[in-house]
Amino acid sequence: MRALITGSGNMGRAIAAGLEARGDEVAAIAGRETGYPAAKDIGPVDVTVEFSHHDTLLEHIDFGLATGCRAFVVGTTGWTVDDAVGSAFGARLEEHDARAVVAPTFSLGAVLFGDVAEYAARLFGRFSDYDPYLFEQHRAAKADRPSGTALAVADRLVPLLHAKRVARLATGTGAPDADVLEVVALRAGSHPGMHTVGFDGPGESLQVRIEARDRSAYVAGALLAADTLHEQPDRSGITSFIDLVHERTA
Repeated sequence: MRALITGSGNMGRAIAAGLEARGDEVAAIAGRETGYPAAKDIGPVDVTVEFSHHDTLLEHIDFGLATGCRAFVVGTTGWTVDDAVGSAFGARLEEHDARAVVAPTFSLGAVLFGDVAEYAARLFGRFSDYDPYLFEQHRAAKADRPSGTALAVADRLVPLLHAKRVARLATGTGAPDADVLEVVALRAGSHPGMHTVGFDGPGESLQVRIEARDRSAYVAGALLAADTLHEQPDRSGITSFIDLVHERTA
């Protein structure tokens, strides 16, 4: 498989190393730090792996399309809250008969963690004495807060929590409204990522937690998505990584 990496940060470099370690070819790493070669000079590309910033998402998709690539793995977060960007992204894929796997995290464990947390919410959400919360920690330099994973998990939990109406990042002073699922985001040091969902009762507390040791789990998931797109050229449109994982666990 021949891959283009758009986004020259930590994840882009880690995915490039993962591809090369198993014998795949990295055609180029393009981004703000490394610059952009001419698309015509890169040659045929089987998959473009996009891990950058939401401000450059469409620019990078256009760059990948210009090489002739029609398969994209998108781990960039933040763009899904902008309807205009999401619509433009979908329109570009449709116009060029391209396909993509997208995710706030490409950690297989994080997807299954969300399943476990969702099951716990179905149980504990019936009992108002157990107050749910979501806590996450990442490196100080992480651009988004809360993380895309935290937002995705919160979206899965809120409909199952009878006493909660919305998830909200903890800010300001004083207690949150009773119908708010509290989301706490800590940014410090170089932590690769930790997420905890808890249910705190009057005499006991349950916690479900996943903690990354390094970026290898995210790399493995991105490569799984790339392999799926490469092996299934008839797959069309946008597939969420969650759905892709569930296809394999059904």
